[in-house]
Amino acid sequence: MPAQITTNVGALLVAADLARAFVNAPADVHLKLPIGFALADAAVLYTIPTGLKFEITRAYWEVTTSWTGGSSSAIGISSANTSYATKGDILGGATGDVLATLVSTGLTYKGGTVGAKYASNGMVVLVGGDTIRFDRITSAFTAGAGFVHLSGMLID
Repeated sequence: MPAQITTNVGALLVAADLARAFVNAPADVHLKLPIGFALADAAVLYTIPTGLKFEITRAYWEVTTSWTGGSSSAIGISSANTSYATKGDILGGATGDVLATLVSTGLTYKGGTVGAKYASNGMVVLVGGDTIRFDRITSAFTAGAGFVHLSGMLID
């Protein structure tokens, strides 16, 4: 499934229109980015369009297939922006989220572990050209799929 963006007017747009939609969107933005066990470490999930600043106010997992396998496997979300480039800076924390959290039973949406940068300074702001990355923090899962959700605002 392609990445999706939802604005506060309820528009849902597919990957080909993401950059245009982001520029034309109201201040509130929600990214729904597909993830899966086969993604490489540091795989780029999304690039913030040139000229924009995106303050992430919430990050969480949507698990559609339970994450299993590997040896104490853990995942997270970071950015190529040097201020948020350590694995788990946006979601997952320094040790990452593990299979006990990333199951498809119970609640579909999982808060996960607060990203290390949220824990230390309470904010993450990405600028145009910054990427959002998938992190393999420990080992590698052999199954699992879903989405990472990032809600936030465009700021000046």
